[in-house]
Amino acid sequence: MGAFFSSNNIFLPLAFISFFVHTLHMPFFSKTKVVLWPKQKTLEIYLNRKENNFFSLDLNLWVEKTDKDLEPLLSFLKQNKIESCSVLIPDDVVLTKSFVYDTKIDTIDKKEVIGLATSFVPFKIDPDCLEYTLLQENDKTIIKSTISEKNKIDSLKNNLTKLNLQIDNTSPVSHAISQVISAIYPHEFFLIYPLNEHEYTLLLSKNNQIYLTANFKGTSFDIQKTVNYAQLYFSAPVKKLYLPEGSEIEIISSTEMEKTTYNESQIAQSLNKLTNLPLPVIGEIGAIINAPKNISSSGVKKMNNKKNILPIVAVLIFSAAIVSFIVYFIFNKNQEDKIVSEESTVTPTVTQAVTPTAAAPTPTLANIDKKIKLQVLNATDINGQAATLKAKLVALGFENVAVGNSTAKATENKVQVKSATVSAYFDSALVDDFPATYTTDLKSASTYDAVFIIGTDLSTGKSATATPTSTKKVTTAPTIEE
Repeated sequence: MGAFFSSNNIFLPLAFISFFVHTLHMPFFSKTKVVLWPKQKTLEIYLNRKENNFFSLDLNLWVEKTDKDLEPLLSFLKQNKIESCSVLIPDDVVLTKSFVYDTKIDTIDKKEVIGLATSFVPFKIDPDCLEYTLLQENDKTIIKSTISEKNKIDSLKNNLTKLNLQIDNTSPVSHAISQVISAIYPHEFFLIYPLNEHEYTLLLSKNNQIYLTANFKGTSFDIQKTVNYAQLYFSAPVKKLYLPEGSEIEIISSTEMEKTTYNESQIAQSLNKLTNLPLPVIGEIGAIINAPKNISSSGVKKMNNKKNILPIVAVLIFSAAIVSFIVYFIFNKNQEDKIVSEESTVTPTVTQAVTPTAAAPTPTLANIDKKIKLQVLNATDINGQAATLKAKLVALGFENVAVGNSTAKATENKVQVKSATVSAYFDSALVDDFPATYTTDLKSASTYDAVFIIGTDLSTGKSATATPTSTKKVTTAPTIEE
């Protein structure tokens, strides 16, 4: 795994790599003194010093600026004698998306990767701004792609060029966060990080590597599909979830999640960093690669089950004298001592009251033309199955659906399509009702854009006659519902 996902590889688009080429082989933990964090309307500047270490300018570097627009920033840089810096890239400008083949492949055309990713990226993908790697594991291949928004990256590059700054390092925000949390928890985990009052980023990471990122709006997240998808990487559900302390985020999941809150300022203090530094900046400034694995119970705390609150309070009251002694002892220990993490499992939010109906996931799926022609063929001896699947397709908004019986019997569900975009849509929309093997080998001259072949009993999901044979299948990362 490490051979494919080196911590020195920043995964920026080729246009950006050519600009920062001299930084790519530098260690992630360089002696960075200044971090620029360009946001949607402002530019945040962090300096690695004890006083006056944070500044904010009303300057949007994601659109190209004139020399006059940049004068306040240039004046600030000269006044503080800043000649070099690191740059944090928000995860709505650079996205990490992954796809899984259930067979081993050595190569894949970039056009096919673009086809797989198009449905999940909110901007037009430029081939020069797509980087991907293939990771073979057991009998499958993970296609990990990093996609950047070309217009914004080009504008940022041009603006920084006008400032004559030496760029020490560039990193997506999620990668910088992963550097910090992976030092605390060296296993796979989810983490939710606030972008502003109403938007959040969900990231999936292990050992300083980001496997996917997704952006949300609102404070109620159904992450079950993402949890299921993560199992394709790690062969078991990822249950560890970090949440920002004090947030009112509701996590909807049928998988029991091990929720842990984190406090950025306390984590910074545990690492002997300035307490006003956010996690991504700590990851850029702080050399924490050798930090203890159990950093700061004051920085990360597991959320206690509400049912256990009263017993805990009673024990604390009864043991007041003992607790006082322990607290006195802890606060007099050296700050570099390892801090034991306080953890316990939380029962997840009950999903029965919020479980959507069968058609509810539709709004979160990629938009495809609902006028395309579909054909449903029943390749079993069970009557009425084609009509059953047609009803589900009609419920999704498709009207041109032809049904019939296949001339040959089948023992598994198959879907032939003309494009990867259509494949990704139906694979996600019908994941529960019609799990199938998808292929993009439907001839362009075919009357239909997708042909569904039913080979199982739709009421049970089992083969109608015999065990199906293995066929290559592409699995795509789920879309996060806003």
